[in-house]
Amino acid sequence: MFSFPKEQRLRQRETIANLSAKGSPLFKFPLKAYWMPGGAEVSRYAVAVPKKSFKRAVKRNLLKRRIREAIRLNQAECLGGFCGDYLFVYIAKDICEFPVVEAAVKELLTKSRQQ
Repeated sequence: MFSFPKEQRLRQRETIANLSAKGSPLFKFPLKAYWMPGGAEVSRYAVAVPKKSFKRAVKRNLLKRRIREAIRLNQAECLGGFCGDYLFVYIAKDICEFPVVEAAVKELLTKSRQQ
């Protein structure tokens, strides 16, 4: 329930490119999410932090860990059985604290389920 197993990770370049091109965009600062309803039995996620905004890999990895942790903690509560593919893109220029990121993830997951 509170895990982030390998089958929930979106890794194929074609799928991620298709998701960013054809997916429905949602926005809640500091994140932008693209999502598509999926036919799979579990939701799958990808997280991106642009190298243009954060040159150091340490900062990019910190932000990716925060986003993945927020997804892991809130996916069951916010989605409630809804399945889809998600791409979360961090768009802020500064490093935000975990509660800010978690609130954005919650709202984006809830919005996607309502649409």
